[in-house]
Amino acid sequence: MVIHFRMYASQFDWNSWHTESTFRFQQSRLFKDRCFGTEEKTGYNESGKENEGKTMKKSAPEGRDHTPIVIYYYYDFTDTDLFCSLLEKRFRLSGHDRPLRFIQWNCYQEQPGRDGDLFLYDGVAMSALVDKGYLHELPEVIDTSEMFAWTVDKAKVRKMTYGIPMMICANALICRKKDDQNIRNILDLHEPTAVPLKPMLMYYYLQAFCNYQDESDRSLDVIRHIITLMGEHPDLEKTGLEEYDGVRRFIEGECRYFLGFTESLRLFPKDEYTVRFANFSDNKEDQMPLFMTDYASLGNHAEEEKLLDCLDLLEIMSDSQFIYELCTAGGKLQYMLPACRTVYPRLAELDPLYLELYEQLKSDENGVFRYGPDFYETFYQKGDELLALLKKEKPGS
Repeated sequence: MVIHFRMYASQFDWNSWHTESTFRFQQSRLFKDRCFGTEEKTGYNESGKENEGKTMKKSAPEGRDHTPIVIYYYYDFTDTDLFCSLLEKRFRLSGHDRPLRFIQWNCYQEQPGRDGDLFLYDGVAMSALVDKGYLHELPEVIDTSEMFAWTVDKAKVRKMTYGIPMMICANALICRKKDDQNIRNILDLHEPTAVPLKPMLMYYYLQAFCNYQDESDRSLDVIRHIITLMGEHPDLEKTGLEEYDGVRRFIEGECRYFLGFTESLRLFPKDEYTVRFANFSDNKEDQMPLFMTDYASLGNHAEEEKLLDCLDLLEIMSDSQFIYELCTAGGKLQYMLPACRTVYPRLAELDPLYLELYEQLKSDENGVFRYGPDFYETFYQKGDELLALLKKEKPGS
């Protein structure tokens, strides 16, 4: 992907994207040098390793804007401490001295501050964040050719691209290979299953709703079936995140199947596991999997050199070496699903399971779990209403 710039003597106007000069994303720093007279050197060589013995400090022109880049990142985004420290390290090694300010936020329950320059969040909230004026459409400066194409294609609002895909999160049916019954459809399960229902209730319901194409009664039947797998209504009260005991039940063999995420694998003892992305309907004609996907987006007010620094940060975040380091924090697999498809062969060297996961993720028929612009007003309200309805069906209530 390429970007088209018009260069001015000393300023860069965000509203003046034109077609006179074409630069590959690797040349964005060259563009900055010409605009601002700065000089910088990358801290990584072509293999992704740090260059040793090189000074990465660059001089800042007098009077240059040195305000911090404010980065809102949501609390579930991978190992948040590692992400922040690794991003800042790479930013400094690439020659930048602008401060970074990281602010953690719950992208599901609250809107971020208006001071954000970059946002990392679950794509379910993308339409709402665009509609409320937080995000700016992305220029084609970041190379996304190594990403799964469907994650990029589904990052559009009104045909404009707003996010760079980072990580994919999938509702997965996990079992030990010795217990595998070749089940992917949740309705084919008829035995005790560890399920974190309450936190994921609306996701399960809407996944079924999308596959059934507006047949809400059948979608509700899927949720009723999941409650049965959990052990009926008494266990419904024990599935909040703070009291969820599904990991223990699965490890101790009380349940052969675990409905969770691939990241759950790091909580289990070393063994051979089968992971299939769960289907929440028995509709044989529409089986398009929907994946929760994390995105990085540009805020709506960065300009001039600060804008270019933000683009450099997005470039770092989309780099395959950066993503690989996130997925192997502390030298151990974190069992995350990167949107960068070229990382999978390296991850498969650590666990061949990644080859199987890649085969399930590569299809262009996959979709991203998105919600409308009223996400913050209605999503969890509807979830509460659904939970109240299910509780009314509880025997004796």
